Amino acid sequence: MAATYSSFMTTEYYSPVFNTALFDGPFRIYFSQSYESSALKIYHLLQTEYQDLWSELKKWASSSREHVFLLMYPDDKDLQMVFHATDTDNNDAADSCVQLRAWAEGIILGISQPASDLSLSNQVEKIGSLLKIWVQEQKSHEATL
Repeated sequence: MAATYSSFMTTEYYSPVFNTALFDGPFRIYFSQSYESSALKIYHLLQTEYQDLWSELKKWASSSREHVFLLMYPDDKDLQMVFHATDTDNNDAADSCVQLRAWAEGIILGISQPASDLSLSNQVEKIGSLLKIWVQEQKSHEATL
């Protein structure tokens, strides 16, 4: 099913702070305009450092008509509130600031606004790792059908 903006707006993951979006292939990146620089850096790093994964996700989106929603929340508190996560849910800082959930119209990755270039780099690495695992699970599921 093709994801629509109106169906996304009705989810618990939507926030009024998302006043800017970047769409490219399977990715729908939502963020506040004040975080545009970080969002563009994440987009660029995902596209350049994870080219094979990017291609696999494009194939998946093309066949399933689903998308990857990457949502950048203002801070860890907002992210944890939306994803019902706590600091003890995860083992390290990178884990606590990246959350992944399945959704009927794709997958949702929630992140908090990175506080530094190091945290941004850690988030991109965690996003890449989570997406690789998710793609492998999708392939395994399709193979059993």
